[in-house]
Amino acid sequence: MRRLMVLVSVLLLLSMACTWSVQTFAPSTEIPTQSAPEIQTETPIAVNAQMLDGPDINYNGIRFHLDPGLGSRLYVFEDVLSLNGATARYTRFALTPEEYCQTWCLIVYPVAEFQQAFGTFVFPPAGYRGGAAVIFEAQKMALSFQNGSGDRSLETFGQSHYGVSNEALKYVFRGYSTDKQYAIYVQIPIHAAGLTDVAPPIAFNSQEVLDYNQKAAESINALTKADFAPNLDLLGALVASIQVEAPYTVPHN
Repeated sequence: MRRLMVLVSVLLLLSMACTWSVQTFAPSTEIPTQSAPEIQTETPIAVNAQMLDGPDINYNGIRFHLDPGLGSRLYVFEDVLSLNGATARYTRFALTPEEYCQTWCLIVYPVAEFQQAFGTFVFPPAGYRGGAAVIFEAQKMALSFQNGSGDRSLETFGQSHYGVSNEALKYVFRGYSTDKQYAIYVQIPIHAAGLTDVAPPIAFNSQEVLDYNQKAAESINALTKADFAPNLDLLGALVASIQVEAPYTVPHN
């Protein structure tokens, strides 16, 4: 019996020794840790966008001066309009990397390419699928750029008539190069002194809203260039600096 107890004790000690050996010398398994996601501090740039520093912009035959009062850099896009299998390309400059001209844009259209693709060329807000219409206009005047001319005005777009406000008011220029090969479109948000910041609660397409917009146009037409933000002279200088140099070609991928 005593020998049996001794044998059991020896076996127990050997088992503990083996266990300690495995725990001590077995390689440790490292548990991978997941790093915190990187915080985006800037708006991602669209895939087909290229950033250009001002004030003097020179891209693919298009030149103009971007006053520091408007911005220090631009994004340029080679956009494509497609309809029923036909496509036409154009060049768009924007202050932000937005997918299309929602706020600020300067666009150069090769007119012949649009005529060949769609039978005609039309400026925004009219479109090839219907588009919108100009429902408010004020401060219209002729304006020239380096190799062409057109008209600038303060406008609001819509598919229904509603009350104009600073929320929707835009500085718009539409013009053609002297040889009519290129169409130039500029759209910039603008605020007018004395105009409400939000649309008034008036029924769409009513006589009341038409009367309201007529009075607003008369008030805006009586303002000076300094009564707008940005200043009309600043925006006029941007347009006047535009030059589309030959040969301007839209890159085709």
